[in-house]
This record gives sequence, structure tokens and C-alpha cells, in this order.
Amino acid sequence: MKKVLKKGIKFLVCILVLGLIYSFSLKTYDKNSGKETLEYWKNNKKLYESVHQNQDLSFANLDQYIVENDLILLGEFHGIKETIDIDISLIKYLNRKVEMKIHLAEIDFSQAYFLNQYFESGEETLIDSVLNSWIVYHGHHNRDYKRKWIEIYNLNQSNSPDRQIKVYGIDKIQNLKLTQKHLKILLKELGLSDVFPNDEALFLKWAKERLPKMISNGDIKNKDIAEDVLFIQKNLADYTTSSRENRMYLNFKYLYERYNFKEEKIYGYFGEAHVLQKEINRKKDFGALVEEDVNFKNKTYTIISRYLDSDMSAPSKFLPFFLRSENEHTKSGITCDNPFLLYHSGINEFKQLTKNNTNTFFDLNQIDSPYRKSKRLIKSFGLFSLLSGMKITDETSSTADYAQGLVLIRNSDWAQPNQ
Repeated sequence: MKKVLKKGIKFLVCILVLGLIYSFSLKTYDKNSGKETLEYWKNNKKLYESVHQNQDLSFANLDQYIVENDLILLGEFHGIKETIDIDISLIKYLNRKVEMKIHLAEIDFSQAYFLNQYFESGEETLIDSVLNSWIVYHGHHNRDYKRKWIEIYNLNQSNSPDRQIKVYGIDKIQNLKLTQKHLKILLKELGLSDVFPNDEALFLKWAKERLPKMISNGDIKNKDIAEDVLFIQKNLADYTTSSRENRMYLNFKYLYERYNFKEEKIYGYFGEAHVLQKEINRKKDFGALVEEDVNFKNKTYTIISRYLDSDMSAPSKFLPFFLRSENEHTKSGITCDNPFLLYHSGINEFKQLTKNNTNTFFDLNQIDSPYRKSKRLIKSFGLFSLLSGMKITDETSSTADYAQGLVLIRNSDWAQPNQ
């Protein structure tokens, strides 16, 4: 028994020593390999802006890029308060500077319909119906994600009608019940029967086979509403087959053409993987598919987020039992400098350049930027990196191929759940 105990202790000691060696080696290598990059920032202080978290970024370094590009994308790690605040600030900045009125979101067409209804009525229960059916569980029953839509409502109230923001949902259908509710409203407006099967499989079959005939055979006077119905029908037909990223791209392309978004400035806010402009893990996400589109080739600007010593609102049901709280959400730490969980190469330079409780925007896209010849801040290590599948496919690529701007957030609170 003593021999077994001694062997166990030796094994644990070996693991601990190897872990310390790995951590020290990774951080030392990152620090040494980043000396040139750190020097670049010290010599180009005008290329980044840092503010305390009770202030708004001016985004002055974006002025040039929002003129040159038509699609601005911001990627977040879900459930972190300060990213939502930056999202709100960026929306106000784009609306003020280039009259951005088109907001793409990680929601579906029907969810966007109810949010736009909220923008018209101010009825906040409409926000709740969307957030609580959202595929991003971090946002369920969450006051900070809800506050974002209230801020847009207030902005619209202060704007003239021609500058008011509308949200467009491009995701796969996320909640069939909400889609059915939307569909009933549309069918009633067309004077058609809104009776359909309750069973999911039967409803999807009805939508695929019966719904198009109802539209084609009916005496349809409102073509725009009929078009909405057929768009929902197309998404229902692909509900169980189409990949999420392809459906997001196809939905965006359809809305772009239907509403003639050409010459308009468009803003999108998504989880980070969706906004990267290069293939990751041998899969092209929305940002990569859009970058290949003739309308947006070299006309898209992506901003990603990195975090130090922050907290996120994590859905408890997805956490191991020993980490979850008794509530729907659990406050969980998130930092990009943990060698074992998540470590982004190049995070060390930003740690040296910034202070606690700040948000900093970095322009990565200058001609002489070191991010045009390295993968710093894109390449990552650790358990979360492996689980998320954020593996670089093209080893010849550089950071600026994936994103052109970055926000570093230090010491953010979690996105606050409702009490």
C-alpha cells in the first residue's frame, strides 16, 4: 500500500513539474518571440486607443476603414459584459459616422421580426421572447444582452426615420415555436389559413409541401409578406439538413439582394468563429464565405476580442457538475493567458501595453503591421482551444487574413443574469 502511495505521489509530482515547465516555456517563448511586435506598438502608439471601462472608445482608428469597407464584423466570446458595451458603442459610432442602419445578428429571421416589432412598439417582453429562445444560452434571461436592444431602441427614438437601425436575422431557425408564431401572423395578414400540425415532423413536412402551394394558389395582394412566408419556408425546408454557416451565408445573400443593401454600410455582431475571414479547422464559417463573395471581397473589416482576467456568464447545464452553480448561469473566469485552458500567442505584448479595467482597440491592419506576417493572437493553445476546434487550416496565413482589428478587454464582469 505504501509503495502504491509513493508511486502515486511521484506521478503527481512529475505531472506538476511537467506542467510548470510547459507553462514557463510557453510564456517565455511568447515573450521572446514578441519583442519585435512590442516594439512596433511602442513606436506606433497612435494605432491603439485605451479607455477605462466607464468610458466609450472613440474608434478614431476605424474612421478610414469604415469608409473603405461595406461590412464591419465584431466577434465576441459570449457572456462577457464589456464586449456587449463595445458592441453598443460601435453601433452608435457607425450609425453616427456612416449612417449604418443594417444590423446583422446571430438570430433567425423570425427572431429579428419580433425585435423590429419592439423597435416600433417599445414592448420589452418582445426582447425576452427572443433572448430566451436564442441559440446563445449565455443570453437567456440576461439584463446586459437585453440592455443592448433597449439602447438601440433609444437611439432610434432620437434619430430621424432615415437613420433608424433595423436588425436582420441570418441564422438557421433557432426556435420552431417562435417561427410558428411569426408564420401565423403573416398567414393571417395574407388572409390564409394559419392552421398547421403541432408535431414537429408533420409541421416541417407541411411547410415543405403545402405552404408553397398556399402562396402560389392564393389571391395574394401583399407580395412583401408573401416573400417573407416563402423565405421562412425555405429555411424550414433546410431545417434538418443545411449547415449553419452555409445557411447564414445564403440568408445574408438573399436579404442583401432582396433589400438592395448595395452601397449601404452593414454591421454584424456574432460569436468569434463566425466572423473570421479565413478557414478554421478545415471549415469555412460565415466570415470566410462572405470574404469570397464578389460583393464583399476586400470590403469586409473584422474585429475580434481578447480577454484578460475577466468573467463570463456560462450556461450551467453545459458545465461539469463540480463547476456549475445552482442557477441557470454560472460566473466563470475567462482569460487568454492561461497555458492550460486558453493561451493566445502574442497576448503578452498587450498585457504590457494596457492597464487593468480597460478596453483597448488595436489596429492590426497597417502595411507594416507585424500581424501581416505572423499568426499572433489567432494561434492558440490549451484545452479550450482544442475543444472549440479553432485550429488554423492554412499555415501560410497571417493574423490580418482573419481579422484586421482587435479589442483587448481586461477585468470585465460577466454579462449579468436577471435576478
